[in-house]
Amino acid sequence: MMPWWRCASGRDSAIRQQGAAAIELAAIMTISITLLFGVIELSRAVQQYSSLVASARAAARLLTSNLGPDGIERARCLAVYGRAMSGCEHGSTGAPLLTGLTIDQVRISLPSDLRDTSGILLQAASAGLVSIQARTADGTAAGTIDVLTVTLGPSEQPYRFSPLLPGWVPSFAFSPVSVSMAVSSN
Repeated sequence: MMPWWRCASGRDSAIRQQGAAAIELAAIMTISITLLFGVIELSRAVQQYSSLVASARAAARLLTSNLGPDGIERARCLAVYGRAMSGCEHGSTGAPLLTGLTIDQVRISLPSDLRDTSGILLQAASAGLVSIQARTADGTAAGTIDVLTVTLGPSEQPYRFSPLLPGWVPSFAFSPVSVSMAVSSN
């Protein structure tokens, strides 16, 4: 007489193999979908950080040749909305480049006080930001270079990444993005 496990028909064996294959497929699909969503969220975070850097760079570039009260307002609008315009602080100008990015998250630091033509202080110099002493090749002084800094998402108001699936990926704050450029002397 044969043991009971050897008496199983080929049909029973095929059913057991199909059940095992279904369980393996479910396990592999769960892992694959989790990894896919993780890669998508990581890609979104990298894209948003890259957009912050590009916005800060564009605002700093605009300010280097357009330093003044109107230039500062236009640079803030450019950093948040992607358009260099006046008046974006006071009214609705459409959707920001990144969800959650606001004008309040744009900091502009200057090495010296910015005054209007009548001498009224518009923006005070930023502490710790100084002009750079320029030198010629032989080491003699050639004047100073003023450097301005545009910061998006300063530490007191960081820009937060908002995931598509908040239950799976937590929201987190990006570190501040700062870009410094020399002010042109034209």
